[in-house]
Amino acid sequence: MPFSDSLFLYLLIGSNVIVYIMLAIGIIKGRMDRLPKNPTVEDAFKILEMSMARSFPDLPPGFTWNEVMSKVKALNLDLDWYEIQSTFKKYEDYRYGGIKYKNANVDAILRLARALPRGEKTASITQIKRP
Repeated sequence: MPFSDSLFLYLLIGSNVIVYIMLAIGIIKGRMDRLPKNPTVEDAFKILEMSMARSFPDLPPGFTWNEVMSKVKALNLDLDWYEIQSTFKKYEDYRYGGIKYKNANVDAILRLARALPRGEKTASITQIKRP
């Protein structure tokens, strides 16, 4: 049976519907992950906490940043760890010590949040035991 014009038309319409659905999902996800125009350190850490919850669903409530850093460093991400550690320290000093932070690198925390894998892939990576 030859390939009919109507079948081709239906396949073309179906592929267009799939493309538009994928585009709509991408737009919706993009709006959900949108950053404020001038994010503060508090904004960056809120975004990081949301990324952590997606990447590490097994994190206990009230986790410490040391627990987070041990899990994240195990992923071997190509990031500026010195700057991230420095910003973590400044944020903890501010949050728990009442000390004002200066020169905190918001971009380093946002890069970390964006670099974290999403979903179940991370759970399997963190469960690998090294010899």
